[in-house]
Amino acid sequence: MGKSLDGINIVEFASHLGAAYATMLLAENGARAIKVEPPGGSRERGTPHFHVLNRSKRALELDLDDRPSQPRIAELVRWADIVVTGFTPARLKRLSLDAESIRRINPRAIALGVPALGSRGPDADFDANDDLVAARGGITGSQWASSGNPVALVFPAASYSAGVMAATAAVAAIVARGADRAGDAVEVSILAGAFSLQTGSILSSEAMTTLYQGPLNPLGPIPVYRLFEAADGKYLFAACGNSTFWGKFAIAIDRPDLVADQRFEDAPWGIAPWFWEPLKDIIEPIIRTRTRDEWLGILREYDVPCAPVMTRHDFIDHPQTRALGMRTEIDDPALGRMIQMGLPVFLSDTPGEITGPAPRAGDDRAALQWLAEPACNPSPGKDLRPAQRPALDGVTVLDFASYIAGSYGPMLLAQLGATVIKIESLEGDSFRHFGFGFLGWNQGKRGISLNLATAQGREIIHGLADHADIVVENLRPGRMRKFGFDYESLAARNPRIIYMSLNGFGNRGPEHNQPGFDPLLQARSGVMAAQGGHHGHPVYLTCAICDYGAAMLSAFGCVLALRARQRTGRGQLCETSLLQAAMAFQAGEFAFYPGRPDMENGGTEYRGRSALSRAYSSRDGKWLFISLTDEPQWNALLTILPGLPNANWDAAAAEPNEGALAAALADQFAKLDRDDALAALKKSAIPATRVNHIGELFDDPQVLANDLIAELSHSQWGRVKQTGMLTKFAAAPAAIDRAAPLLGEHTDEILREYLGYPAEKIAALRAAGVVK
Repeated sequence: MGKSLDGINIVEFASHLGAAYATMLLAENGARAIKVEPPGGSRERGTPHFHVLNRSKRALELDLDDRPSQPRIAELVRWADIVVTGFTPARLKRLSLDAESIRRINPRAIALGVPALGSRGPDADFDANDDLVAARGGITGSQWASSGNPVALVFPAASYSAGVMAATAAVAAIVARGADRAGDAVEVSILAGAFSLQTGSILSSEAMTTLYQGPLNPLGPIPVYRLFEAADGKYLFAACGNSTFWGKFAIAIDRPDLVADQRFEDAPWGIAPWFWEPLKDIIEPIIRTRTRDEWLGILREYDVPCAPVMTRHDFIDHPQTRALGMRTEIDDPALGRMIQMGLPVFLSDTPGEITGPAPRAGDDRAALQWLAEPACNPSPGKDLRPAQRPALDGVTVLDFASYIAGSYGPMLLAQLGATVIKIESLEGDSFRHFGFGFLGWNQGKRGISLNLATAQGREIIHGLADHADIVVENLRPGRMRKFGFDYESLAARNPRIIYMSLNGFGNRGPEHNQPGFDPLLQARSGVMAAQGGHHGHPVYLTCAICDYGAAMLSAFGCVLALRARQRTGRGQLCETSLLQAAMAFQAGEFAFYPGRPDMENGGTEYRGRSALSRAYSSRDGKWLFISLTDEPQWNALLTILPGLPNANWDAAAAEPNEGALAAALADQFAKLDRDDALAALKKSAIPATRVNHIGELFDDPQVLANDLIAELSHSQWGRVKQTGMLTKFAAAPAAIDRAAPLLGEHTDEILREYLGYPAEKIAALRAAGVVK
């Protein structure tokens, strides 16, 4: 059975995590990938991240800065369909690996750039690592802590996000290239990856208010959607995300009177902030009367969504994880027998495959064998032009999804140029009550509202499906079949239909039909425990990696299926889940082998990995993040801050994030305003950046220079600033042309345009309560 990217060649010239992850995802869906490493191998070799994110590749050692290497670089570019880089613009230019140089060598190649902070702006040539990008991109500043101070994540979320987004963009560019077009230059920065995990928060309008107005509690946002400690000291998460679950929860804890209590009458999300603490003080002592397992049994009996806080090691061995094929064992030539995650997206007709471990250091033979094969790309002299329209122009998507995990994936397809029709019931997406957040997951779509329980409503859906290319749904397993909108039913009418199904736990396995909310998978997957560390309590991640991750993976699966359809003429069923996303966005952390380092060592007030890689407060109350990596940077820091202890580099680099050196650095930075400190650090080439809170992103010059903020007009909210274009195509860029639709905003025009319904028929349907 073939794979979606059979016949595609990739050369990866970068070694940072985002670029490596993108290449791995492409390689495990059929592409042949060569990873170019410096002589002696990448310095990341031996780390869990390297040996997971470089699976299924072949390696080639090459000194890119050595002039005699230029012919081999050109040979690699001529061989490739996709050239992946993660360097700054200046370094790309020096290496002749910028998009224009690649185009001259091989006009068919897709030049996929994954720069840290984007290719434009005052800091475009700052080669920031994931910690620094997370600080600049709002992740560190928005993570909740009781102190209100920034908290660094213990895993590279922005890089994982950028990797999935970059892989998606690369496949979309291959689809647009087709058989007779030139390649395009595509960019997905790690900064864009950070934004992609926060689109429901990166919103600003004078008409908007803040959703969370109470304390930023690292246990959870509201008293009934949070972590609780049980009698045995173990934690569970209860997710009462709507009034139905709140009512069931009140009965389960034997306090049905709480539902009628006037203080909590708008529960769960509408409780006034000043009543949060009283409700918490009622519930917490009740949960402490029984063990965690006892409460999990009771809550599940009453159908209340809940989950235990588990470790990563526990999760990868869980029966549901195994049922989805997300636990695999690999014989790594350097680290031995490893347990790693499986494939995060399943395609029924063109499934991916892990073809091997990360390549052995210094073994170039396999890569050279590929290069020796005859090239299949057209010669550079052929007059080829890139596609003139956005990558997914002409692709129609039917979006049956809701919440973040379902809705955000089709929004990404809209950013790639697809026409997305959001299909809602007459009541609308249940997340519309989040107001402004809804805008961040549904930008660029058209909306239709109808009653699916009626024969006329189902007829409309069948008519739209006959014209559609992709269907996306995130209902519980079996719900779409109830309406006759399952894959088999729609494919019988339209064999070219691509059907993406995503849910909490997948469509098979012992717990596949459990309700799935982001924090439930955070709790199970070990990330809450890892963020809290060994001595603190688990931490609720403000950055919803499971929801956003599943959405990004769904978009990736859709474009893979589009590429497969170009070759076979057939659509297929695609699947992913929050469970798979929880692992895919901790891919390097789900690596188990003898000698594995401790990657679960966070804290409730975790500022960073060490004294020299963490956040510090300045005199003006603003925060900055430093991340030193070598001795010259340490010596330069001693010059700038003479009050520091005169330790050698090895001793300084080993200092913990809350030790004596961290205290001395905190004291020194507290004497400087942030802008002055950052200017001095930049002048001495010491890696550092500002820690942005969400509100600061809208004015950050680096963010604005890379078009990561868009301003749109919305009939309800007025002028809205929100996430801009996350993926940049040079030759055929898409554009954000509309904000999220109102409920049923485009019903009439969709019925006219796709089904040819006259005005009188539409009016009759509206009068009969079929459409809205």
